[in-house]
Amino acid sequence: MSAPLFFSTFMYSACKVVGAEHWQDVLAYELGHLDNSGWHGFRTLGQARRVGECVAYVDASTYIDRARCVAAGQFLRQTQCDVWLTCDDDVYADRDVIGKLVDNCRVSRGLCALPYMNRDGASMTFRKVTGPTVWQPHAARIVDRVGMGLVAMHRDFVTILATHAPSFRSRESGPVDSPFIFQNGVEDGHFIGEDFGVCALAERANLPMHVLLDAPGQHMNLCAMLDLDGQVLVQGDAHADKLARGVADKNAAHAAQTLTPEPDPVTNPGRRRHV
Repeated sequence: MSAPLFFSTFMYSACKVVGAEHWQDVLAYELGHLDNSGWHGFRTLGQARRVGECVAYVDASTYIDRARCVAAGQFLRQTQCDVWLTCDDDVYADRDVIGKLVDNCRVSRGLCALPYMNRDGASMTFRKVTGPTVWQPHAARIVDRVGMGLVAMHRDFVTILATHAPSFRSRESGPVDSPFIFQNGVEDGHFIGEDFGVCALAERANLPMHVLLDAPGQHMNLCAMLDLDGQVLVQGDAHADKLARGVADKNAAHAAQTLTPEPDPVTNPGRRRHV
């Protein structure tokens, strides 16, 4: 029997909507009605529970980088789970996709992420997806940076990162219990969030990171995926056109900076189908 999954989701937006004074009652209701929730993160938790036993961890605090670090500490110190599945409040995937993420994570003992569209609809949440396609046992490709919308991380992966990072107290008078592995910063002259920050740490530690292929997911109701060749497929012509314009603008900006135009190596948003 497989170890239970540690499933975290970060519901600061939901808490803000209903108010902190009502949050515990709302949370109890949502956890009892996952499939009917208006929040993608809760519905994804419902799908994860169909994959296997889950230890659910819901954080509604404001600072997402700190919240992710605290969740990492909970995963390492308070559970025996082998895989941490972290999901943002606005990302949805079904049990089949979640099962593939977890399977691949257990084989690679690294990170396996769902690729998806950013909120702007004009960009994807990853960088430098490279071939060839590997099977772990499900199709995946190497990635060097990826968003944390829906990501499976193995205990070995998180443990190694935590070993080389400073830690802090999640409570004022408590023990030092949270590894500072989700860090904002600057890379190549660009600001990066805590998601790319943890990928940078993993890259320096030579840890495996992949994105799942042929696996549709939703972010803010934008549905997309990478096919087996690493090409982007987008649901809806209008969304595909917007992404294509965004990629073209990005490539034009890159060409203006480097004087050596390069097509985006991982996207072909002109290919469309319902995903």
